[in-house]
Amino acid sequence: MRVLIIVIVLVVVFSVVGWLQFSSPNGDPTIRVDTGKIEQDTSAIVDKAKEAVSEMGDTVGVEERPHSVTPVDPKDK
Repeated sequence: MRVLIIVIVLVVVFSVVGWLQFSSPNGDPTIRVDTGKIEQDTSAIVDKAKEAVSEMGDTVGVEERPHSVTPVDPKDK
């Protein structure tokens, strides 16, 4: 039952976004998946995510520092 609800929600969301289109020309029901729009939208999301990560790194100002390593004597374990 949960899976059916999830599928219905996804279909509605994809329809609202414009990735799925339903039509009935001449009484023949059709479902069209707009792969071009999906590709454009996902590439835009990826670009914005990369920019956000880059800005976050600049804001934090993380610097690489060499870590001091202390040798461990196996007898001390």
